Amino acid sequence: MDIQTSYALPLQFGLVDKFHRKEFIANFRNTLTRNNVTDSGIECEPYSLMTGFIGTAWINQALSSSGNSYDAYKLLTQEEYPSWIYPINQGATTVWERLNSYTHKDGFGSNNSMNSFNHYSFGAIGAWLINNSIGITRDEEAPGFRHFYLCPEVDPSNSISYASGYFESPYGRIESSWTKDGDNVKCHFMVPANTSATLIINGKKIAELLPGRHNLSLPIK
Repeated sequence: MDIQTSYALPLQFGLVDKFHRKEFIANFRNTLTRNNVTDSGIECEPYSLMTGFIGTAWINQALSSSGNSYDAYKLLTQEEYPSWIYPINQGATTVWERLNSYTHKDGFGSNNSMNSFNHYSFGAIGAWLINNSIGITRDEEAPGFRHFYLCPEVDPSNSISYASGYFESPYGRIESSWTKDGDNVKCHFMVPANTSATLIINGKKIAELLPGRHNLSLPIK
């Protein structure tokens, strides 16, 4: 099937062999950059979220892990229906199961039958924001974040100019943020006591960080 989920899941779970990977990714990107049509006949703009329960949880991770963070950010920041930002613009303070559960134009209409207003699958974009955008990533060899990785992905689409967040680990708060500053990016990190972190930017190891606050200015590319 030529739909977003049919590409996102095989890519994320390593099921695409190297001989077909380039074409597979190109087809995946095409499902994002073209106009799509919903089951009810609504034509949707490029970078609309056309995934269901399973695909939504993995689509941005699949894009980033295949080297397409540009598309991941374009998908994140698209504002028309269906998108993550659309319900926010309708007044949402949680993540809804149906992205048009309520609209300024139609109210609740008939879209809240069997509908969750705090939905994990669509809310899984939060994992991508932590793991990829601000780049707080666990080290599988060091349970509990005794050691972890900081791999922030600065937005190559220029849709956003900064990102900031934190994770409460068993050792204390881990902080990560980045801000574009001309041709450079300013990064701030907080590494809790009794832990250490490896800083990786654009796939390259930059530094080993000991506990404390760290501020760096690095070229964007």
